[in-house]
Amino acid sequence: MTVTPGRARPRVRTQWLALGAALVVLAGVLVAWALSSASDRTQVVQLARAVQVGEPIEAADLTFADVAYDGAVQGLVPAASLDMLVGRVAAIDLHTGVLMQTGMWRDASHIAVGEESVGALLGVGRFPVGLARGDVVRAAPVASLDVTVAPIAVRVLDVEAGDDGELTITLAVPAAQSVAVARLAATDQLLLVGQALAVDQAPDILAAAP
Repeated sequence: MTVTPGRARPRVRTQWLALGAALVVLAGVLVAWALSSASDRTQVVQLARAVQVGEPIEAADLTFADVAYDGAVQGLVPAASLDMLVGRVAAIDLHTGVLMQTGMWRDASHIAVGEESVGALLGVGRFPVGLARGDVVRAAPVASLDVTVAPIAVRVLDVEAGDDGELTITLAVPAAQSVAVARLAATDQLLLVGQALAVDQAPDILAAAP
């Protein structure tokens, strides 16, 4: 009996065609997934170059980065708020490539309208540890018989630590209270207490999706 060679070829070709079709379908699924993932990304502010603690943040220091946006994304600064960061002061050392997040900046260290600068030399225990430019603190007398005296909100313009633990500091004080704070500083009665930065002074933050 004669056997005709090559009859198995159609089956082999069919298997390769089926495999090729499956790969095409898989590629389509991967493309669709990539497009879907891209639609869930958003632009946030990123450090283009390093900024040292206490230094002002300039426009050239900032750039944009695309990140996946889901319920786990919180505390980042959206691209639309980049300009609001310009002029703020770095609260920590900011390294190139880091995404800007809450707590990385403080208010700008300059005199605003309605403020006056007051200098003081503070001894150990009369200021918060880690006090830096841009911090918002409360100024109060070390000792007072008048319990109605309310602490005054002030901003740190400049600060320099001495070898003996003392702190040379310049404060931005509301003009109406600047003389009172200067008198406390001159009589060694000035006490500074830490206070968190008001949230309405901070750039918009990218919160988690609802």
